[in-house]
Amino acid sequence: MAYDINQTVFMLSLASNAVAGIKATTSGYDTELVDYMAAGLNGGTLQDLSSTGAFAAYQGPAWTGFFAKTNAELAGGDWQVVWGPCVWVAPLKAGAKLLSLYATNSMYVAWSPSLATYVVAIAATNAANLMDWIDEDFDVYAHDTATWPPQIPFTVKRHDVLPATTPQISAGTATGISALLGMTDPVQGSLKSFLASKADGGSTLWFTGHSLAGALSPTLAFYLYPDPTSSGWGAINLLPSAGATPGNQAWLDLFTAGYPDATDYVNLHDVVPRAWNMLPSVIGDKDAAGNYPSIFGMLGSGTISVGYTVSSLVHYMERRIKDITYANIPHQTFGAADFSSNWGLFTYTETTDAQGYTLKTDPVWNPWPAFTDANPVTAQNPPQPGKATVLGQIGRLILATHIDQYSNELGVSAPQLLPGVPADWKPHDPDIDTVLALLHGD
Repeated sequence: MAYDINQTVFMLSLASNAVAGIKATTSGYDTELVDYMAAGLNGGTLQDLSSTGAFAAYQGPAWTGFFAKTNAELAGGDWQVVWGPCVWVAPLKAGAKLLSLYATNSMYVAWSPSLATYVVAIAATNAANLMDWIDEDFDVYAHDTATWPPQIPFTVKRHDVLPATTPQISAGTATGISALLGMTDPVQGSLKSFLASKADGGSTLWFTGHSLAGALSPTLAFYLYPDPTSSGWGAINLLPSAGATPGNQAWLDLFTAGYPDATDYVNLHDVVPRAWNMLPSVIGDKDAAGNYPSIFGMLGSGTISVGYTVSSLVHYMERRIKDITYANIPHQTFGAADFSSNWGLFTYTETTDAQGYTLKTDPVWNPWPAFTDANPVTAQNPPQPGKATVLGQIGRLILATHIDQYSNELGVSAPQLLPGVPADWKPHDPDIDTVLALLHGD
């Protein structure tokens, strides 16, 4: 199978999530996750990369690497990492429920000599990192926004509600691009300086990312190149997918003036691109049968049900956008109101070795029927593996519509990410300074 350039860029975007499920032993920009991500992209012997990290006990063979495994399918066929990869692990925060040592942001730049093309690939929200959700996805409060362009490094500062005529982006988006701009390749330097050194009229530059990075990638491109016609590049292209709204209409007007052809590739049945200005369209009021019409189809009725829970979550999230109106980068949609051939999800063959590391291979597409009054979504429908729960079913709906259906629609295979780490693996206890900082709430 040979991918076209859009499929190829999307695959590079997915590969940026290589270390999403792996916990680091420390925080910051210089952790073993950088080496693990490099191995995920370029290949390497995982167990040799950290004597105390998550793969210290791994006994599998050397990892092939995304590019060695996939280059034959990618347009150009000669992609290589030329900047990064870089990983940011946010520092520990006080409160046991908020501790996290998972990757907060990841990014790398790939280059195809035959296509004279560079791709800045940015990772999506790390589902394992609670602070990623809180600090970058959900900080959309009117009192926290950043005026455009934000001061870098960005720190959240409470302020009065700004006029709608003031171009502004959410604090979450500003926090994310600030973290990305703080990344430094030890050889190539910052992303800004690296790209400046490579810009020429015969080369093309892409920015891409999914989910959180569907908002971060176009915003980062606009921050670095507010006027792409004077950037020094032959062309700057954007391929964001499944992104939420980065900023308000005044910001969007500036953005579209510079990038008039930019679109966010979105699934009609995906809730994330409806944040933060289209949340009421996610779910409606109960119908005569007691079910809830939604972008997923009919959701089951009852006080403790998929429908009631989704409705409650949407109304809760709506309160975050009081006093500000966000605006979408124009959507390029797929999916249909009566659902489509892309309605479903992937299942994988999972193999766990003696040390507890798990490989997910051989994705198989499993189509779903349309969910109607006669066939509503419940905890048991469609069948879940393991114990059936309402939240588990909602998670599957989001997994399917926000991730799997994009790959199926674009006709690409999910990339083979690094092995899943044993569930009971934990990093060593933080050093005494970290413990004291946590106790004092620093």
